[in-house]
Amino acid sequence: MRPNSQNPALLCFGAFELDLERAELCKGGAPIRLKSQQIQLLALLAGRAGQVVSREEIRAALWDQETFVDFDQSINVGVNQIRSALGDDPQTPRYIETLPRKGYRFIAPIIQPTNRFAPVELPVSRPIVRRRWWLLLSAGTVAAIVIFAAIWVSRIRGAKPIESLAVLPLENLSHDPEQDYFADGMTDELITDLAKISALRVISRTSVTHYKGTKKTVPQIARELNVDAVMEGAVTRDRDRVRITAQLIRAEPEKHLWAEKYEGNLSDVLAMQDEVANSVAREIQVKLTPQEKTVLDTRRAVDPVAYESYLKGRYLWERPGEENLQKSREYFEQAIAKDPGYAQAWSGLAAAYVRLAGWGVLPVREAFPRARAAAERARELDSGLAEPLVSLAAVKANYEWDWAGVEQLLKRALELNPRLGDAHHEYATYLAAIGRTSEAVAEARRAHEVEPLAGGFPANVVWKLYLARQYREAEAEARNMSQRDGYIVANLYLKTGRQQEAMAILRKDAAQQPPRMLELMYLGHGLGVTGAGDEGQRVLAQMQSLAQQRYVPPEYFAVVYEGLGEREQALRWFEKAYAERSMNIWILPDPQLDGIRPHPRFQKILRGMGLLH
Repeated sequence: MRPNSQNPALLCFGAFELDLERAELCKGGAPIRLKSQQIQLLALLAGRAGQVVSREEIRAALWDQETFVDFDQSINVGVNQIRSALGDDPQTPRYIETLPRKGYRFIAPIIQPTNRFAPVELPVSRPIVRRRWWLLLSAGTVAAIVIFAAIWVSRIRGAKPIESLAVLPLENLSHDPEQDYFADGMTDELITDLAKISALRVISRTSVTHYKGTKKTVPQIARELNVDAVMEGAVTRDRDRVRITAQLIRAEPEKHLWAEKYEGNLSDVLAMQDEVANSVAREIQVKLTPQEKTVLDTRRAVDPVAYESYLKGRYLWERPGEENLQKSREYFEQAIAKDPGYAQAWSGLAAAYVRLAGWGVLPVREAFPRARAAAERARELDSGLAEPLVSLAAVKANYEWDWAGVEQLLKRALELNPRLGDAHHEYATYLAAIGRTSEAVAEARRAHEVEPLAGGFPANVVWKLYLARQYREAEAEARNMSQRDGYIVANLYLKTGRQQEAMAILRKDAAQQPPRMLELMYLGHGLGVTGAGDEGQRVLAQMQSLAQQRYVPPEYFAVVYEGLGEREQALRWFEKAYAERSMNIWILPDPQLDGIRPHPRFQKILRGMGLLH
């Protein structure tokens, strides 16, 4: 922490600013209503941050000796009003801690604004009404020195080094729900920057998203994510001005280590993120490689319009639904049109096209060449990005059938970012497709380990166990899933004799609007294998009708025909899929296809794909 020489009468903590001269509390630039005496009480506590302030000291500071009031009741009301204004919880406090029979302690760190990027315009000083404010200011300066000294002493005493970190979702203080994409995107970018530090294990955003708006304590979150420290903060967006506040908290024992505030123009935002990552690295004394130091010290600029479009694209890409995926692609394209040298936007576009093909939204002959071109362009612009390699691997696996190339790309991606869950996930899919099912299960587990709360990765473990015909283990894993992919559990139940439960899941999922092809495919297949062929034919007719309006992959029809027992039609549609290079490799190892697998025509397809010799 550094004293603010420009305006020493400004105390900042979390997302709040307490202006001692104006006697005003603000959040994100907006004033918060508190009475004058409550402002004085907050200033007294914050000015002595980290110290216990007794009720008698509060009484002496805020009331003259001649004043006759119920002091205890007035203090209680004042503290409650302050907590309400700060959104603080007395049971799990983040700002004001009650110490029974002792008093109160302000436990949040005092943040001082930095002028590294653009100086904050400060108000002109004016006379102070009451002399006590200067005493409080002096106490605040002493508190800052005491906290800094405590951190320094803890290091000398050999505190356990911080080797793992979770960045909690930044709070959106813009008072506009439509700006959630911006706060989420900033969180993602900070995690990406910190993940470049090889000596630091950083939890992915898909896992920390579950803690958005949480009331859990830092030690609770750290235990659940198995990390040494947590970083939390907030972001305020006002047109082209951005303010980031961040604080670093050690989990065990809980201790505030560092806090800072950054403000600048939207075009400076990438450099601000780099500075946050550098500050964290300095604070925890993690060793950077020369390459990592170069990357984090490189001051990057970005076109504000391109950056905003990119964040919107990322936000929608991570949300379910074909419509969101289509819109995310459009936003990535807008970002590229504005800034053709924006590597992350090219990487996002590649990932969007891969998913559009994988979900059967676009024909693979349209989507995969575009995904490949976008991923290669991203690599040209930034060879340190791992994500484009994952997209290229998906193209090689599902479209080019270059199996050696797939493994080479994924191994390189994991060298660049060993904790990239999508890379482990794609590697597991590749291993299952080429018959290395035991390795596929292990790799799926690694994806789950590095991103423990990401919704799709636990389901992928179940799917890979199912593909390995380890049905009991798959059922045990499925029971532990908080979020279930219906078709995975339903297919598993069909193999373990729980047909009624399986069909209930498939019918429920297929009833979603608008209908999704994947769910319809598995419903049609399931109806066939459970003896409800007439109903299965109606699902097939529904898919054929939808194919007049949108693309439906030919292998989807093949899977339904196989379930209905129409082997000739199934083979014909699989051959059509092979001719169109539309054989999504996650379908091929499915035990539901074991009946057709030995057929010479199906074997010929596998041989042509390089999966059979």
